[in-house]
Amino acid sequence: MKTIHLEYPGHPEATLEGILLDGTLTLGQDKCRPAVLVCPGGGYVYCADSEAEPVALAYANKGFHAFILRYSTGYQASGFLPLQQASWAIGLMRQHAQEWNIDPNKIIVCGFSAGGHLALSTGLLAEHKPNAMVLGYPVTSAPAIPAMDFMLKFLTGKETVTAQDAERFDLLPKITRQAPPVFLMATAQDALTPFGALAVAKRHSDLGLGYEVHIFQYGPHG
Repeated sequence: MKTIHLEYPGHPEATLEGILLDGTLTLGQDKCRPAVLVCPGGGYVYCADSEAEPVALAYANKGFHAFILRYSTGYQASGFLPLQQASWAIGLMRQHAQEWNIDPNKIIVCGFSAGGHLALSTGLLAEHKPNAMVLGYPVTSAPAIPAMDFMLKFLTGKETVTAQDAERFDLLPKITRQAPPVFLMATAQDALTPFGALAVAKRHSDLGLGYEVHIFQYGPHG
């Protein structure tokens, strides 16, 4: 196993950390492995540690190369810079696929809460898109979530946000037949993003796209 640490050009606060598993496998297995890009939550205020290394290590334990994107937050996220950073990370994973023993057709983006918003945005809007998405209690529709107001300020770089700004970051209408398949999870007790996972699942269902959704009875947001 080896690790890598890269900084997003021009924004040293944003980093990509990778756990690359050994390429030597037994019994004639292909050395290439699937990879996951983990986007922690934190309301675009910070990147939550609890949704970073523990998630990446769990994937590594299952045989994935695991990467953590600590994207720009606060007003440094202006212009929706985190989306560009996530696209950059996936682009790097495909660019170095042979060197890092990554299957370029099996790259997953995994995000939680605001990181789920970023992960879903990456699957729908990025230049370099993942092959599948894993979303935990994701933020999806800005107008329905009062807490999204400060997120919109960070992502737009504006002190006063408008309905048009909210519409720009409302992702449900942007799910088309080209969207990657998705695995969704949430809890029934989540008071912050209670229906985001269900809304994405319904949209995928309506379009005939692959999805799986698990709603657990207990547990608050995060």
